[in-house]
Amino acid sequence: MVEEGKPVSTGIMKEYREFFARVMESGDEDRIRLAAVFYDWINDSMKETEDAAEKAFMFRSIFAMAKRLLDSKLGGDRLSRISLIISNLRSRRDSRNALFTAEYLKLQLFEDCGLDTGETDWELVDKYLEHWAEASSMEEFEITYYKRGEDARIVADESRVAEAGPAFFRHCSAECVEWFYSMMLKPIDYTPGSLVELDRVIDAYWPKELFKDVEMEDEENTYSTILLRLVLMTGSYLGEVLVRNLGGKWEKAEPSGWHILLKESSINVFQIAEESLRGPSRFHDAFKLAEKISMPEV
Repeated sequence: MVEEGKPVSTGIMKEYREFFARVMESGDEDRIRLAAVFYDWINDSMKETEDAAEKAFMFRSIFAMAKRLLDSKLGGDRLSRISLIISNLRSRRDSRNALFTAEYLKLQLFEDCGLDTGETDWELVDKYLEHWAEASSMEEFEITYYKRGEDARIVADESRVAEAGPAFFRHCSAECVEWFYSMMLKPIDYTPGSLVELDRVIDAYWPKELFKDVEMEDEENTYSTILLRLVLMTGSYLGEVLVRNLGGKWEKAEPSGWHILLKESSINVFQIAEESLRGPSRFHDAFKLAEKISMPEV
């Protein structure tokens, strides 16, 4: 059990205990089963992790995911499948890898399927859960995206996984928004001011010392995978803020890859994201500089 008074639990221990007690007293067996999966995951991750900052990150992330799913409209067999998927992921990956994969899957339910909106696509929810339940039991877990085709049938969304591009980056930026929502942080909404909040959260909570010397190309390093995912999320978010507020455009250029084109200037949003995750966060500073570039010449 997570101990009160530790840095990881500061400020949310009471909420943590009350939440799980409420679920356990609900009498809903499927919710209780899923809550137990999350409860064990939180406690196991605390034993696996020694760094205090990483403990806090894992605790808050897993707890936020538990709350989001257990407070949603999901129920019955769907919750049972989620319990199976998470258990499968945890049996094949360490807590960090399982967390980032599960977060990615959760995004599909809330974004693609409109979960907890008035127009939830339950057929699409079931398609995702069916696929993940089978895929998570295998050693090599591959994510397949789905969508409704023009004939209203559910089909594989090949365009999303074909190659990186604006559609993929919009999806990654939505991940960043979802991350803030699920972590119960101040919501971010693609406004310039939201970049101030992004800087604050990264500087306050992101364990930068663990990633200072990590190479993103090192596929054998768990921290490399985590860093790459956060660079994609936050860099894409900065890019979308520049697109929506300053008229920037996604453009591919070699050898630097995708960047934002603003007038005649190229802004490497992913380099800014990587530097911000290794040192002082400077997303808002990057926007202010881009704002000066976009101003009409006098």
